[in-house]
Amino acid sequence: MYRSRVTPWERRNVEQTWSALLDAPGAPAPRRALDVGCGSGRDAVHLARRGWEVTAVDFVETALESARKRAAHEGVDVQWVKGDVGRLGELGLDPGFELLYDFGCIHGLPDGARRGATQGLTGLAAPKATLLLLAFKAARRLFLPRGMDEGELLSLLGDAWELQHVQSQASDDLPAPIRRAEPTLYRLTRRG
Repeated sequence: MYRSRVTPWERRNVEQTWSALLDAPGAPAPRRALDVGCGSGRDAVHLARRGWEVTAVDFVETALESARKRAAHEGVDVQWVKGDVGRLGELGLDPGFELLYDFGCIHGLPDGARRGATQGLTGLAAPKATLLLLAFKAARRLFLPRGMDEGELLSLLGDAWELQHVQSQASDDLPAPIRRAEPTLYRLTRRG
């Protein structure tokens, strides 16, 4: 999709996405963050501008090239890692991330890769870490990712995570097929 320049996820308002967490009373201080399926690096660069030490993973070289250019243009450092998020725990990353996020990657993976990604998230998370994950409602679709529901997400993450908040991300400015897919943002906290 990057080669054909069809990237509807690039429309999401990054500032608005992060404001609820980073601008709220008691917001976490900038520490280490992991961007899973970083794409063109919009979120990684935003967090790096706000003082976070960001590691960003994606498998698509075209997306990573765009992300590197974005970071250079903004004058921020991000550790870009080319790798399979379905094998996240095997990429040689140091554990202890306080913030981990996925805005639309894991919900499109096959079952085995989903398990690998969520196990990797758990293994790389610091105790009390925050996980933000955006997923479409589960359904078979022709062009959009198949999605996953809250129950499937919680099953994949197991007892290591506690669900804190669920919020619909559907809005009138989204294309109708994406609105019907019911994008939902889940916020979880790592136990222990």
